[in-house]
Amino acid sequence: MIRRMRLAGPLAFLLLPVLAANAAAVVELDFDGTTLPAGVSIETQFDAWDQVPGVSGKAWRTDGFSSYASIPLDLSGASGFTVSTWIILESYPSDLEVPVDRLSPSSIAQQRDKSRGFDLFIDTYGRWGLRAVTDKEKVQVDAPGNFPLYEWAHVAAAVDTDGRSVTLFLNGEEVARQKLKNKSKLVLADKPLELARSNADVGFLNFTFNLLNAAYDDFAIHDSALTPDDVRALYAERDSSQLDAAASLAVPDSRFANDHLRPRFRAMPPANWTNEPHGMVRKGDTWHLFYQRTPNGPYKTMMHWGHMASDDLVTWRHLPDALWPELQDDTFGFDQKGIWSGDVIIDGDAAFAFYTSVNHSNRLSAFNPGVAMAVSDDPELRQWRKMGPIINTQHVNDFRDPYLWREDGTWHMLIGAALESGGGLDYYVLEATDEGGKWVHRPRFSAISYRILDVGSIIWEMPVYEALTDDVRILLVNPIGGDVTKYGDPATRAIYWMGESRDGLFHPFDREPRMLDVIPGHLAPTVARGTDGQIRAIGIVDERRTPQSQEDAGWAHTFTLPRVWRLMPDGLTLGQAPAPEVAALRGEAIADVLDQQIRGTPTPLIEGERAYELVLEVEGAASNGQLVLDILASPDRGEYTRLVFDGARGEVVLDKSRSSLSGEGEGPDTVSGSYDATAFGDIETIRVFVDGSVVDVFINDAAAFAFRSYPADPESTGVHISAPEAAARLSSVKAWALGQP
Repeated sequence: MIRRMRLAGPLAFLLLPVLAANAAAVVELDFDGTTLPAGVSIETQFDAWDQVPGVSGKAWRTDGFSSYASIPLDLSGASGFTVSTWIILESYPSDLEVPVDRLSPSSIAQQRDKSRGFDLFIDTYGRWGLRAVTDKEKVQVDAPGNFPLYEWAHVAAAVDTDGRSVTLFLNGEEVARQKLKNKSKLVLADKPLELARSNADVGFLNFTFNLLNAAYDDFAIHDSALTPDDVRALYAERDSSQLDAAASLAVPDSRFANDHLRPRFRAMPPANWTNEPHGMVRKGDTWHLFYQRTPNGPYKTMMHWGHMASDDLVTWRHLPDALWPELQDDTFGFDQKGIWSGDVIIDGDAAFAFYTSVNHSNRLSAFNPGVAMAVSDDPELRQWRKMGPIINTQHVNDFRDPYLWREDGTWHMLIGAALESGGGLDYYVLEATDEGGKWVHRPRFSAISYRILDVGSIIWEMPVYEALTDDVRILLVNPIGGDVTKYGDPATRAIYWMGESRDGLFHPFDREPRMLDVIPGHLAPTVARGTDGQIRAIGIVDERRTPQSQEDAGWAHTFTLPRVWRLMPDGLTLGQAPAPEVAALRGEAIADVLDQQIRGTPTPLIEGERAYELVLEVEGAASNGQLVLDILASPDRGEYTRLVFDGARGEVVLDKSRSSLSGEGEGPDTVSGSYDATAFGDIETIRVFVDGSVVDVFINDAAAFAFRSYPADPESTGVHISAPEAAARLSSVKAWALGQP
């Protein structure tokens, strides 16, 4: 659903001639000035349209799902017309995941209805061209090759009814031409000209999919066909070699400046939809995080692999997407429905990406789904070559999310799978051949059957298998479907087993899985090792609010702060602590108190900070009774999110019954989880990181959980503490505002 807002912001729409009289421009837009002519509008759901650096001055940055331009246009159509613009695309437009013959392309510019007008179109695979209607025929000219991404390009289309031709230009050069069958006249649609929007919206639920994620500059419509020399002259007016593509595609800070729920201090895409970050790898001194992404809006379709990089795990830079759906011929591509989760490994000087590829075939030989591979020799891992699919589902009912590790010089691969008995794993080993290597299926990975290990799911997702010590391995999976639901019991969450590798199999120490987090809310961690040899992990903290509120926000989902994994002394339990790199986020100290008594009445600890780290050193109630921490509290306590640490009952409770007056939250108001003091120790230290709507909690730097909360009041920032059952003593209260290092 597109909701429209007419904005009178700083933008120039000049209706001026720019060439000779025989090539008059009836519309010229340079996106630099301060006023909108009558009838012209930029539509967006945000408070203001986005401006970014353009080819000259400023450009208009679309958001990909709600913004487009509407411009009155009255062409004569007597001898033709020309449409031209500078444009830079971050991605091709989204679409429903449908076969090619059912796609609904977007438009760079169109004034078209079902039977009249013209459309400079582009589809979800980057194929582009011009459709136009004359009184004698419907014509379509297709450009060879895909439209460029991540670079400014000048595109033009000229319809010459006198000369009986339609011509496409890219960067001043003619790329396609088609003759009209007869001398004719354009049949124009009676509607405004629109930029970045198709003439036929398509979407799902409340979302509109097929708009453009781009920036525009120097847009023009001429009421005649420009010559090739005219188009070359337009292109030559700008020096494209000096243009800063990254700056033009950056999401301006102004878009989310007033969003008090958006996190600021963690790995996070600049906008729109993200999902599992199941592809973290360290190459040299740089961490690379590959993750599920829809770049065009806060919805899930036509998945890409996003890419961000960091030198310190806390300051991340957004990079162009690594992989996206493509076609190998006119109708088929092995990953045409999406680039789903997988893993990245470094072997020698090259990086290899293994991912789940999905297409529209029902043939096993088409690898739907399949595990596909891409390779990168680029030191920055920006450029990837797809090598195609390598494994299909011949041994299982369904699978997804390969995970790789090297052991004794051999590469192994686990794939989350659906078996006849429920969730499980598909297992492969890379065996040497004369051609280099072949992935060979192994019938078993676990010494205990998956039927016994499973929790009633249909499929396991995003497996992780790592050594915590020389002798102990962890197998982690994310079961979904069947008895497992997002808000049910069992809930969707990561589970794990400790065990040992022996005789070519994983031998779990226990049949019963353990929960990765004390309370559900975080899942699907990706892992890689730091220079200290310790495992770093980052997972997703998913949305717990309605699709409409996700659209209103313009982004969905976020990631945890990086954690360090270790084996607890009992040899059976995973310990999780904030990664040491997180300490670099500590800014100004906002609390430093020793020896504070806590009783039943809530005691204020912090006010006015939206992002902070709070560390409590506890004596008494948390181990022997209840310690209650109210965070995200409004000044009148009309809103607050309650955390109850109950050592006596071995329980942690998350109570969101008063967390928000917005009505946008989903799921149960109260969630509880068991706290194992035998494994983690009596509750002595509580660390809480609040960053917008996401909260990370660590107990004794061993037990952990993360969740989302959505207070409506931007002033809901307070922190209060109480001990309702018995007085408690805090030997230390420390807090720091979070800031970029």
